[in-house]
Amino acid sequence: MWQALWTQIADLTLIVVLLRLMTPILLSALGGLISDIAGVINIGLEGLMLLSAFTSIAVGAATDSWVIGTIAGVAASVAMCYVMGFFSIKLKVDIIIAGFAVNIFGSGFTVFLMSKIYGLTGNYSPENLNPIPNVVIPGIQDIPVLGKLLSGHNLMVWISLIAVVFCFVLLYRTPYGVHLRSVGEAPAAAKSLGIPVGRVQYSALAWSGVFSGLAGAYMSMGMTSMFVKDMTAGTGFLALAVVLLGNRNPVGIFFGSLIFGLASAVTTIVQTTPGSQVPSQFIQMIPYVVTIVALVIFAVRKKRKLLTQAS
Repeated sequence: MWQALWTQIADLTLIVVLLRLMTPILLSALGGLISDIAGVINIGLEGLMLLSAFTSIAVGAATDSWVIGTIAGVAASVAMCYVMGFFSIKLKVDIIIAGFAVNIFGSGFTVFLMSKIYGLTGNYSPENLNPIPNVVIPGIQDIPVLGKLLSGHNLMVWISLIAVVFCFVLLYRTPYGVHLRSVGEAPAAAKSLGIPVGRVQYSALAWSGVFSGLAGAYMSMGMTSMFVKDMTAGTGFLALAVVLLGNRNPVGIFFGSLIFGLASAVTTIVQTTPGSQVPSQFIQMIPYVVTIVALVIFAVRKKRKLLTQAS
């Protein structure tokens, strides 16, 4: 088993799997970051990704276009974020309760639609799906090591990496980013300066919907080419942990996503390694054990910071 595992690591299979599994975590974490900075923490990432995953593959299969499918998935996610914003910002419902409601709704409503539209309850796998394409870089793909590192990855992998730079510029190099941080840290003071607090928070939730929608579309049209009931499997909650581990910074979130993606990649490789004697239940625990460890590290780091400030 260990020899087969080392072989997959040595031939860079681990890197390929890592990038593949990191992408939905990174995208959804960036969405969670923007809403969190604006003071409207979005714990409904799981439900948003499920809604986007189903909508994108259903529309993509019907139109034979992954572009239209992805746009439809993102639109569904953003629309749900506006609904969440209406309840939490306008009606003053607790944002945590609204987020849990979105998660429950996304899980149940997608199964309901799959049953009513396609007569299926477990998974939907269209035959005529045009999935999100892989990007093959001419001239690089044939280079032994560099080709596997840079070429052949799904388009959404590159979009997620670009999104890190985009979010950094948006948050720290634009007036809009200043407004986001002001609203999140001191909404009353921001309002006194003429910043439309409600509008900024709505926009932050919308950005959260965009990135969660991209993550959901990738999971159904890039990773698997199918929709499976509750296929996110806790990815949204992992993304929330990454936001904390990354110190609410896009670059930190990127490295946090690498850690969680590595844990998921090791899980996948060990499970698919012939002759593995490790119980599958133990292997499936790895990402969640990493989550607990990451939260402990965050709590310790925060406590030390508070003690330093007090002294």
